[in-house]
Amino acid sequence: MHCLKNLTRLLSAILCLWALPSAALAQETEPAEARAFLVTPLSFVKQYDLDFGDIIPGNTDGELVMDSAGLVSTTGGIIQIDGTQQPARFWGYGQYLQTVLINVDANQHILTRSGGTETLLMDAMLIGSQPPIIINTNPRRFRIVNPDGYFSFTIAGRLQVPADTLPGVYEGQFALTLEYE
Repeated sequence: MHCLKNLTRLLSAILCLWALPSAALAQETEPAEARAFLVTPLSFVKQYDLDFGDIIPGNTDGELVMDSAGLVSTTGGIIQIDGTQQPARFWGYGQYLQTVLINVDANQHILTRSGGTETLLMDAMLIGSQPPIIINTNPRRFRIVNPDGYFSFTIAGRLQVPADTLPGVYEGQFALTLEYE
């Protein structure tokens, strides 16, 4: 009988625990982006913008020069404070051995401080070819050597940074033209 009482108590305790509400499981939702990158025949599209990264001006005027692979060199005491710089990257699609003319809209471009009127000069733009060459308003002729017809190239350049440059984000635009022959 004593065993039966203990068994009854144990079953009652188990039933009470079972009847208690269970703890809610934590649930989180995180948004994500989906992206598709399409290039159609005889076209080209931008994949990335040109980004000189974050820099600190020196005590004297200086320059930040980015090569077509994204490597940076500086003069005038300029300090590059992160490694987020990247050249602009474009993709095109034509036919194997087709000739493409590439040029930029101007030899110099002005970057203006967001929310202000201060400017920086960007020039000496390089196209990521072998070997890298200065690209300007005179079209450069290239041949598509990929048998599948697609190709990519980068654009980089030089940013002139005066010693008294105000902090902020400096932005500007340049336009490229591709002509498939």
